[in-house]
Amino acid sequence: MSGHDQALPRQFSLQLDSLRGLSAIIVLFSHCFQAFIGPLDLSLYSLVRLLGQAAVMMFFVLSGYLIGHSIQKNIYLHQQFKLKSYLRQRCKRILPPFIFALLLVTVLYHLAPDFFYSGTHKILPQQGMMVRENFAIDPTELIGSVLFLNGFLTNTLSANAPLWSLSYEVWFYVLAACLALYHRIGAILLFIGLISIFSFLNLQFFLYFCVWLLAFAFSFPAVYQSLNLDLLQPLKISFFSLAALIAIFDFYQFHMIEHTLVYRADNFSSFNVCVGIALSCWLLQLRLNIKRIKPIFAHAASYSYTLYVTHFPILLFILGCSAYLSFQHILMAMLFLILSMLFCIGFAYVTSKFLEPQRTRRKEEKST
Repeated sequence: MSGHDQALPRQFSLQLDSLRGLSAIIVLFSHCFQAFIGPLDLSLYSLVRLLGQAAVMMFFVLSGYLIGHSIQKNIYLHQQFKLKSYLRQRCKRILPPFIFALLLVTVLYHLAPDFFYSGTHKILPQQGMMVRENFAIDPTELIGSVLFLNGFLTNTLSANAPLWSLSYEVWFYVLAACLALYHRIGAILLFIGLISIFSFLNLQFFLYFCVWLLAFAFSFPAVYQSLNLDLLQPLKISFFSLAALIAIFDFYQFHMIEHTLVYRADNFSSFNVCVGIALSCWLLQLRLNIKRIKPIFAHAASYSYTLYVTHFPILLFILGCSAYLSFQHILMAMLFLILSMLFCIGFAYVTSKFLEPQRTRRKEEKST
């Protein structure tokens, strides 16, 4: 594993920023749809949920690619992989918004009884699907989320559902560091131990790590230069097609088999793996200028992570405060969806200036 000194091409970097920003907005839309439209109209419920899942897989793919690039830069700058520099960079990126999100959940939890229509933590469920019935904080879930063990030893904090993917992400970073230290027997043993334990506790983790690892591998010139690039397009189309078939089945299962009484996540893993592989191929095509996208959402990348980890508790709080009003009519629900999205984006935009590293474009092109 060797390093290189090339920064990401400017156009490619802007495309990555656009994909990151767009993915965060899609996740936000998916949750707002579930919160405000789901209780009134379930016709698009399953498709919107899968759209949100696809956006999270885009995050994983981007993460894998950019961590691979970051490790190569680390090796180039230090002539070897410097673990301390890597950890410092990851902690600076991950921890401030994460800690703030946990504090935000706690504050909103204590404010809920004073502002909710119910006068309690209950969000007053209506007909259809509720994104949550209560604004709840379970101590075990909170501890698990703080230690990034949610999804393995505990459930994810109910009041901040997106944290399920953050625990995966953090352990992906650890496993990547072990790979960068492949010449050390201790690192290899740690890699084997961690991947075995976490995969045993949650097989989904292993499946998503394989997708993440594919994108990670695609960041290395030695890997993609050895590939038959003509296969990228048919591979991408094949896995997108499989994902579309799974989405159709999920829609059928929800409406025809379950009769919209319950929505299960049984199809998420297979759908996400197919989407993740297809997105990895597409990302490599973007890197090699085989494909291009217009980077219209690049500005949103600067607050995308803060938006991702803060929007859900804010959304629940708005829902609890507006339950009667927002459920009166579908048009009113759509209005609340739009206003909630705008508020969450504005909140993330402001707070990210204090929580996320504000880098110049040149630095942004050189590291994650």
